[in-house]
Amino acid sequence: MFFLSQLLDAPIIDSADRVVGKVTDLISRPSENKFPSVIAVAYKVKGEKEPRTFALNYVENLGKNEITLSTLASKLQPYDSRTHDNWLARDILDKQIVDLEGTRVVRVNDLRFGMVNGEFKILGIDVSTKGILRRLGMDRWPGFSLLQPQFIDWEKVQLVGKSLKLSTVSQELVKLHPADLANIMEDLNPHQSHKLMQSLDARTAAKVFEELQLEAKHHVLKNFDPVQLTGILTHVPIDELVDYLKTLKSVDRRKIMSNLSDKRKKTVQQFLRYENDTAGGLMTTEFIRATPKWTVAETREHVREVSETLRTINFVYIVNDVNELIGIVSMRSLIVYPPSQKLRQIMKKIRVHQTVHVDADIELVAKIMTRYNLHTVAVLDDHHKLLGLVTVDDILRHLMPSA
Repeated sequence: MFFLSQLLDAPIIDSADRVVGKVTDLISRPSENKFPSVIAVAYKVKGEKEPRTFALNYVENLGKNEITLSTLASKLQPYDSRTHDNWLARDILDKQIVDLEGTRVVRVNDLRFGMVNGEFKILGIDVSTKGILRRLGMDRWPGFSLLQPQFIDWEKVQLVGKSLKLSTVSQELVKLHPADLANIMEDLNPHQSHKLMQSLDARTAAKVFEELQLEAKHHVLKNFDPVQLTGILTHVPIDELVDYLKTLKSVDRRKIMSNLSDKRKKTVQQFLRYENDTAGGLMTTEFIRATPKWTVAETREHVREVSETLRTINFVYIVNDVNELIGIVSMRSLIVYPPSQKLRQIMKKIRVHQTVHVDADIELVAKIMTRYNLHTVAVLDDHHKLLGLVTVDDILRHLMPSA
């Protein structure tokens, strides 16, 4: 078993036992077989700036830390490199790969080779600390053998252009939690993260957008065309969208706003008036309203229709004809009560001291939620009309932004 790190900078000895140069890279060509073959060697001759190349069939013995040739250096013919060839040190080593199991981005620290049916082939990549230490020449360190390598078989990897990714990435990535996807994107460079965002459907992309750090949000949205941008922003909750817009300059804010529907734009403009650390600045409009005249059956059907657009549904909020909050009905109640039961008969009345005013500061909101053990608290205006909800995760995110 060989590793790329053991061959880089290794001397090349010709048939006259003279040093030809030092290895700078190995070259492989994409193959339909399980493992691609190494087909050429790139090397540096002392005093020359550009590397030379020769085909692997000039090699007599390929061992750790040395390559011997079957011919004289003067008889080496340069290998005719093609555009789709992969120069392993240049194109793959130190590149990033998405580790789906660990939901993170890892770096290719080394490549493992072996002989398969008489051919020198790439067997896999090493993403462990052991791979880094091997490259640093610390493989003779007494504790080195105790470290565990972490290999990914080459058959589970594919090259796209000159970037490396798992062959299952397109199918498996969308199964990850949006927070894990966001962590992966933040580890990628701006171009890679933008490409990954483009590969997601609009609803998933919106969920990932919520989880991204501010700088990453700027990067991934910057190059979207208006149609794609509109699709994503349609699914971003109003409160999250407003928080993001408040970080932008006026000209950038107007650009984003131009991609919103008139109804959504009007709501966003209203929310922009509220300070970040108030109930108005924290609230979301993602909740279900109903009137006391509705039956349990009607409400269940409405919940089914709108459930995909909401992050969570714990309660249905009951309002009168002028949108004043008068009570709540839990999802449990909708399950256990008969379909013909009216909501006014099963709703729990909400008292004013269990709600917050739109201008209430975050400390008061947190105090009320703690006192009454609330996961959500209703936000009202001066006329007790229901404007939105503050959820416990919004409070935690505000108090612990680094999380």
